[in-house]
Amino acid sequence: MGKFGKEHFSKGNEWRVDIKVQLNNLSESYISCVNPNDYYNFLDDSTYDSQKEVMDFDLWKLRQSDLVIVNFNDISSLGTMTELAIAYEHKIPIVGLCENYNKNHLHPWQKSMCLKIFTDREDLVRYVIDYIWM
Repeated sequence: MGKFGKEHFSKGNEWRVDIKVQLNNLSESYISCVNPNDYYNFLDDSTYDSQKEVMDFDLWKLRQSDLVIVNFNDISSLGTMTELAIAYEHKIPIVGLCENYNKNHLHPWQKSMCLKIFTDREDLVRYVIDYIWM
């Protein structure tokens, strides 16, 4: 989230909003999706005192999750790697989205921690609805 900064906040948030809308439109039951940017975002840094506060909240929400969707558009994101490792350690299913990179460019551990990695958002959403929330 932080890598985009205030001037490109919408670029880093767009995929999260899109996935959330698709999941809620296509599922027959309500799916509660957590977008970390709905709580803390980089457009208004007056809502938090430190990055530690943001990290602790984000990781607390992650540990409460039934599923984590990871975006590999920036394959070297430290935040993404931290979330991936913690979700994996807590045995929370992980589904990856890798639109901008060939899946072969991912580290073997990134691939191994995910149930499945998709290059298309619609395919990812359909998989989550058909296999995770069936």
